[in-house]
Amino acid sequence: MTRPRQRPARWLAVLPNVLTCSRFALTIVFVWLMSYEGVVSAWLALAVFSAAALTDWLDGWLARRWRLSTPFGIFMDPFADKVLVLSALGVFLWMNLAPVWIVIPIMARDVSVTGLRTLAESRGISIAAIASGKHKMISQTVAILAVLTAQCAQYTVSAATGLPWDTALARLGRRGDALIATITWLPFALLLVALALSIWSGIEFVHRHRKLFVST
Repeated sequence: MTRPRQRPARWLAVLPNVLTCSRFALTIVFVWLMSYEGVVSAWLALAVFSAAALTDWLDGWLARRWRLSTPFGIFMDPFADKVLVLSALGVFLWMNLAPVWIVIPIMARDVSVTGLRTLAESRGISIAAIASGKHKMISQTVAILAVLTAQCAQYTVSAATGLPWDTALARLGRRGDALIATITWLPFALLLVALALSIWSGIEFVHRHRKLFVST
């Protein structure tokens, strides 16, 4: 006979929501670190973004593990995700780390979906994340991590050699050329995947909740 799962302690019951809210603070720290140029700030920014992404996984896991889903968490978790992702993409535009034609559609999709969620909340409807939205979030996170890692690699090579990173790597011959291609094109390819999944999940979200467009 399966024993019923015990409820967590009171402090643990609010932990998923605390982790969700912590992403707002981590986002502020991340943006602040990205405002500085250099190898140290680049690595710290990567670490902070990784920690924020980890809280996204952890609060969801805890909520499922202890069955702690609440209307607050259902709304704030994806909202905190969007604040983190949109802040990172905004910084990328400012620093010319990602193309405008990739970033703007992703940002437009997330802002639009957030608006629909807000509309639903105003009507007393809580909308949980859909599978394609979760896949979209994963692809965005991976793409952002790739861009940040590439930036860290560039700063590290330049700091170690005193040369522009691509010049230093080019001196390694074919191996260096392969590293240059990876650092340049892998983040771009992952951003394209994030763009495709963002558009697809946005279309699915609007279609699934199309009744929100009907006045009640």
